[in-house]
Amino acid sequence: MIRRTVAALAAAAVLTLPASGALAEAKEVRIAKQFGLGYLQFFVMEDQKLVEKHAKEAGLGDVQTTWAQFRSSDVMNDALISGSVDFVCLGVPGIATIWAKTRGNIDVRAVSGLNQLPLFLLTRNPAVKTLKDFTEKDRIALPAVKVSMQAMLLQMAAAKEFGDANVTKFDALTISMAHPDATAAMLGGPSEITSSFSSPPFQFRQLKNPAIRKLSSSTEILGGPSSFNVIAATAKFRADNPKLYAAFLGALEEATNRINADKKWAAELYLRAANDKTPLDEMLAMMNDPSIAFTLKAQGIAPFVDFMLKTGAIKVAGAKWQDLFFPDAKGLN
Repeated sequence: MIRRTVAALAAAAVLTLPASGALAEAKEVRIAKQFGLGYLQFFVMEDQKLVEKHAKEAGLGDVQTTWAQFRSSDVMNDALISGSVDFVCLGVPGIATIWAKTRGNIDVRAVSGLNQLPLFLLTRNPAVKTLKDFTEKDRIALPAVKVSMQAMLLQMAAAKEFGDANVTKFDALTISMAHPDATAAMLGGPSEITSSFSSPPFQFRQLKNPAIRKLSSSTEILGGPSSFNVIAATAKFRADNPKLYAAFLGALEEATNRINADKKWAAELYLRAANDKTPLDEMLAMMNDPSIAFTLKAQGIAPFVDFMLKTGAIKVAGAKWQDLFFPDAKGLN
């Protein structure tokens, strides 16, 4: 009788599960961003609580959104692999690296594009007129040595200038440094930092100093514009939380549309949320620059993937840039 009772209770418990047999979706989503204007949609999503709004509309109730800020893609990759965050924003080399490392296990891929921004290589060393003038005395600040988007662009520039055998020529000159710290070093007094490979708004702030000049840019190195960032997640989070995943993408799309509909409003929000002291008119001028676009469309990914395959930075035979994205990723067309 006891066995029959236990069996009946077990059967009843099974009948109370959702039809899919899936567990309830997460009640918290953890999102990581970096520093700068390239993460404007995330600032809008956080300030306006858009993920919470879309989650509630999807029937998920009150979902908590936790935000974290990291210096670069390498740190974000570690956080995603460890399971301490659910969505991260990565440069193109960052997503290529983690995609190649996690294929067949946690399977990290891009869920959407995020923006299109030019990145400037700047110097304050009057002796450096071209890339050929860098010496062992120079130090170039960028978000992460070897793995950041700026580091990869510097390798691509070295290959163009000195041949494929010299792709790492500038690596020994680079120093990992968050953009705000690099900007302070470039604009401050004596420092080992003589150059910086940055992003908006930091590169424009540095260029206001007449002693700082632009040596090159991502557009020049790549021969055209490219995505500065994409957003990534694990296949497990996507499969376990389909409504929350969709709510995040809905919030991202709403933030992007609101920015493009009213850039003055978005500029004011960014300055407040980022505690940025840039004058509003200057920030708005940056956002209206034709080379800057807040768009979910992924673009300019192929040159990075091809270069990383050629240099052995990723080792996946026959890889195509589309492989880095989930099949239903936004902006994948």
